[in-house]
Amino acid sequence: MIDNCFTYRKHFLFSSFFLLFFVSTFSQNNTTVFTFDEFINLVKSNHPIAIQANLQVEKGQAYILKSRGGFDPKLYGTAGQKYFDEKQYYSLINGGIKVPTWFGITVEAGYQTNEGIFLNPENKDPLNGLWNAGLSVNLGKGLFIDERRAELKKAKIYANSTEAQQRVILNDLLYQSTIVYWEWFKAYHKVAIYQNALSNAQIRFTGVKTEARLGNKPSIDTLESLILVQNRQIGLQQALLEYRNNTNLLQIYMWQEGIIPLEVDYTIVPVAIDTSLIQTASRELLIQSDSLISTHPELIKYAYLIDMERIDLRLDRENLKPTIELKYNALADNTFANTFDTYNINNYKWGAEFSFPIFIRKERGELRLTKLEIRDMEAGFADKTQFVRYKINSAYNSWDISYSQAFLYNSAQNNYESLLDAELRLFSIGESSIFMINSREKNFIYSQIEFVNSLAENRKAEVKMKYALGLLAP
Repeated sequence: MIDNCFTYRKHFLFSSFFLLFFVSTFSQNNTTVFTFDEFINLVKSNHPIAIQANLQVEKGQAYILKSRGGFDPKLYGTAGQKYFDEKQYYSLINGGIKVPTWFGITVEAGYQTNEGIFLNPENKDPLNGLWNAGLSVNLGKGLFIDERRAELKKAKIYANSTEAQQRVILNDLLYQSTIVYWEWFKAYHKVAIYQNALSNAQIRFTGVKTEARLGNKPSIDTLESLILVQNRQIGLQQALLEYRNNTNLLQIYMWQEGIIPLEVDYTIVPVAIDTSLIQTASRELLIQSDSLISTHPELIKYAYLIDMERIDLRLDRENLKPTIELKYNALADNTFANTFDTYNINNYKWGAEFSFPIFIRKERGELRLTKLEIRDMEAGFADKTQFVRYKINSAYNSWDISYSQAFLYNSAQNNYESLLDAELRLFSIGESSIFMINSREKNFIYSQIEFVNSLAENRKAEVKMKYALGLLAP
């Protein structure tokens, strides 16, 4: 009967040996420990998102450069000629330079020469052409701020916000990668726990089978031992599945120079289980949270967006004014003598331009919308600040509890191990049963896994606290 039972379940035993062979690398001496610090430094230096984060600051500087282009001096020139019936009707040539300034004044200098038998009298110039130099100024809309100055102000604010954006991106990346590492740590050690449990179950099964054949143990103990082996196989298979998936996830964060993805070799293992990994909750960080909130990258970034909106508000108020533009250009004859010597204060041209929409409904509407947008953003900022405080307190509570739980589970696993050892001694002298060993071992395995979970949760709670404070990014 016993032999038939073993023959019927031969494939389960083969599967057990296969699993033990597959995970034998977990206990090899040629493994390399991949520490958490090594992993995080690799992520910081080489992950594509880390590289993207570093590009944010460069984008801000490029935006400033682009906005400063609104104040670049500009060369201009026009030429137009007409010839017909062997006559030059006209030749109009004009060129110069315009220099916008920060104060809303545009300085201009140029030269023009016009000639022809049918030239418009107002375009008639001296024989050698005419120099002009002057300026134009806005006395109404655009006197204190205009589109160019507003864009440059916003560009500078945006450049500052890109540093906060860089920290936001890195903060998210380092938080996610930390969670992944400790999940990998947890999955690896679960495999080791189930591997050891399966090995012990296999040894006991072999011993019980021998004792049953000798008539020292009842045949039912053999079946119960086999069921135990099968349960450990299932547990190990599930643990292996989690480990493979977590290893694949870990590889997403491992890159070389942001271009070449790296793979985790089977000889690469996480840090060992040790109570020194347990980190006590930092009360100091909680006490400093109010001051640290003011430097939180998410809130800084949001505050910069409000500042940029206030620039738009100032521009909208400026747009309520009428357009009044004055132009003045001094004129000088282009002679062979020194141009300045021939300059006459009475030679000039000037002009003025005025416009104003009577009801200014568009401008008032824009102003009202901007004010409402700022109020909306300020309300959002207050809500976001309060939510950050909640996340900090919640993370601290989780960290504090996880610290206590890790030590409790460590103590519990030691106690369950003592119970299992005692039960095995009783079994060896015939005063216990496979059922009792199975029960004791099940509790011991559970306590081991929970200790590993608590270790991982403690380290994740620590990083969650620093993430909530925005301190993960340098």
